[in-house]
Amino acid sequence: MVDDLGRALVYIRDHIHEHYPQADPDQIFLSGHSAGAHLISLLILDKTHFERLNYPLSSIRGVIAMSGIYTLSNPVHDSKYNIGNLIFRILYSSNLLYPEEKTLIEYSPIEYINENDDQLPPFLVMSARFDLGLEVDARRFVEKFRQCNHQVEYHIIGGMTTHGTIASKFSKNDAHRHFFTFIRQHMK
Repeated sequence: MVDDLGRALVYIRDHIHEHYPQADPDQIFLSGHSAGAHLISLLILDKTHFERLNYPLSSIRGVIAMSGIYTLSNPVHDSKYNIGNLIFRILYSSNLLYPEEKTLIEYSPIEYINENDDQLPPFLVMSARFDLGLEVDARRFVEKFRQCNHQVEYHIIGGMTTHGTIASKFSKNDAHRHFFTFIRQHMK
């Protein structure tokens, strides 16, 4: 799936002018919700994908991740033996196929955040007020960005916002305001 995203990004860069002649292929923002947030984060943070595609990371102006999963082994609690994490692994990650014998840890975007990465685009991370426990993982993800001195914003979308409604009712909650403010701030 991450390879598919990478190929889509290359296609957009190579063909955007056919659809939008004034578009700048060096002004791309990536956004995803839930598993989509996981995938775009992994695409950006694990540099092997961009290297393989010969794609300049500098073309990505920002990443907007909503209600994502950033640590596959323990996304809802600090202990991987917590009942919520066990249920998550049984329901969602135990049936995943890991090519090249990779593990949950190697498919966890949080594992790729480090201080030596001076090319990272800024991240906007948002969690719903009621986010299936994933807000624990989002806070841990954001904290690691901050510890490594990378640009990151974090917002909890209030009200009765849930894991699903943060995206499905996007225009009716504060997520859209943070989304568009972030894009305006980081466009060249």
